[in-house]
Amino acid sequence: MAVPHYAYVKMKLPGPKGLITIAGDYCKSLECAQAGAKLAESLVIDEERRQLDRLVALANETPVVPASAKEPAGEASFQLSKETKKVKLNLEDPSCSKYVIIGTRLDSK
Repeated sequence: MAVPHYAYVKMKLPGPKGLITIAGDYCKSLECAQAGAKLAESLVIDEERRQLDRLVALANETPVVPASAKEPAGEASFQLSKETKKVKLNLEDPSCSKYVIIGTRLDSK
């Protein structure tokens, strides 16, 4: 049930004999805020450094494949099907010009 007033550095809360007002020190509040910001910034910098170190280690471990090298077309590579069917997306609207192309020999799975 406490109500903090950040602009006035005060906090008000109900007490057994009425309202209790706690006044803070503006200079101390500013010091704490600056110290907290400095701590948060250092934690972010440390985490970014750790992530960069991981990326550099990962880049050094994996061999770099030249961009001009092409993988041979095998079973795992994607190949367009010549047997396709054009299906209208909205069958109820005769003016709809949007279609989808699907394969006609899809497995039932």
